[in-house]
Amino acid sequence: MIVFLIIVLIVMITYLLINAHIKFENEILSQVGLDSWDEIEDADYYISVNSKIALEKYDDICFFKSHRDRLENAIDTVEQKIILKNKIQDFLQNNNYKKTAHYKTVEEQLQNVLNNLNGYVVAVSYGTIDERECLSKTKTITISMTRLQELKNRPDLFMTKSEYNQMIKKDSKEKLEEKKNIFYSRINDIICIADEKKDSLIIKRQINEIEVMLTALFEKTVNSIQKVKSIDSEEWTMLDNYIARIENDVMSIIRENEMLLEYYSSEDFKQIKNTCDKLMQSQREFNEYIDQKAKSISQLFGRRITRNETNNDDLFNYIRPYKKSITPFMVTVSAQVFGSAENNPMEYIIKYFYPDRSQYEKQIDNLRILIEELETLKEAKVIIENYKKEYAEYIEDVPSFVLELDEDGFYSRLGLATIDESVLEIEYRFEYTSDGGKAGRSFGVSMTEEMIAELINQLENKLTMVSQIREQRALMTQKLREYIKKRDNYTCCICGNSVEKEPNLLLEIDHIIPISKGGLTEESNLQTLCWKCNRAKSDKLQYQYN
Repeated sequence: MIVFLIIVLIVMITYLLINAHIKFENEILSQVGLDSWDEIEDADYYISVNSKIALEKYDDICFFKSHRDRLENAIDTVEQKIILKNKIQDFLQNNNYKKTAHYKTVEEQLQNVLNNLNGYVVAVSYGTIDERECLSKTKTITISMTRLQELKNRPDLFMTKSEYNQMIKKDSKEKLEEKKNIFYSRINDIICIADEKKDSLIIKRQINEIEVMLTALFEKTVNSIQKVKSIDSEEWTMLDNYIARIENDVMSIIRENEMLLEYYSSEDFKQIKNTCDKLMQSQREFNEYIDQKAKSISQLFGRRITRNETNNDDLFNYIRPYKKSITPFMVTVSAQVFGSAENNPMEYIIKYFYPDRSQYEKQIDNLRILIEELETLKEAKVIIENYKKEYAEYIEDVPSFVLELDEDGFYSRLGLATIDESVLEIEYRFEYTSDGGKAGRSFGVSMTEEMIAELINQLENKLTMVSQIREQRALMTQKLREYIKKRDNYTCCICGNSVEKEPNLLLEIDHIIPISKGGLTEESNLQTLCWKCNRAKSDKLQYQYN
């Protein structure tokens, strides 16, 4: 009986000790973030190979070559291990259990856990069975976080040559597109700020300057960027310099106008304006008269050529649509027409800017008025310069940059009439751009008073010619036609064919000197021609045809 009680007592004590140890373990496991000792396995991945040589040569590269999808998982696993490792190490260094009876055992177990937290562990095995015994070998590979990151940044290590070349090509393309987009973004930023600011510019002629710069920026860079094939191309430097130059010029104009705006809003300028308003009373009517003439003068100058908004759709739809400006008196023509217009500008000015013959009389009247108005404005410029001298004593303290940048605008704000030089220097411009947009040329014809007078003369000649042609054709009666045919014995005066030789021959009456070249409808200037010779001669002179 006593033996039995002793045995029961031992069992109970053992149970209590075991239970206490388990409770102690669980408490510590909880503190370090573990649910059980089995949570951390000896290996994170198990794999077998088919030969001893393969086992000996097996490494981390071999593993990830055949398990590429495991790389990110391995990194995540090791990240969690690092967190756990830090917790355990911190616990081992700083805890209140070191003098506890069960601590030593738990400490050894935690140290064993730490040994499995140094990286991603791959267990590689090779085994065969022969007649005598089972032979088995195992190799463990531990891959640190540093090594995992290195492998992540070197995908080429796991690729075939073909895969690697494809990766390089793709990477180069992506970098090239990224660089292109950076340049597109710069262009967009310049266009956006210019579009935002240009309508508020004080110096109005600079609106056109910015338009010209933006047009050049857009046309000279977008196509060039799209054509660059390499991220290391020297073209990037040239594009960068060009974009920077345009950006600097645009921003310089914007800053200049902001300086002017600040001055025109100042009390100093308001004081000058109040003083000059009294001086201006006697000149106000003259100023209004000149302003009216300057504003309306372009309305007298032919027709305005316009074109619709043009968009550029690059490969990435990145560049915002940009509305190109166009000179009011500019026309885009073919290469052939461009060359002809250079050789005979007046003829093509009439053809493209004065196409409606029924409007000639009205346009001639407008051009005559235009000459008078231009003369008036030239004389007015001299008077305006004299008026400016009267202001001299009132503007001594005006900052120099104001008059340097915006002299006309300054005096205009004071109430003095100003005449834009562009009003006095109107030109007709012809432009040619190749189909691919790679080549472009343009030239302008300045319409001086002498050129306007020549234009009037040619328009009048064309009106006179039309009237003459109409009159001369009216003289060609059926009776006259039959008379000329009979006179010429119903024979072609060029080839000699006749109705006698060819009874169904079609005969026509030709003006030897064409009406379009001043020929008259009279017997001495008329001849009989067969239809073939008449078609070939057309409106040529006889010697030109022969």
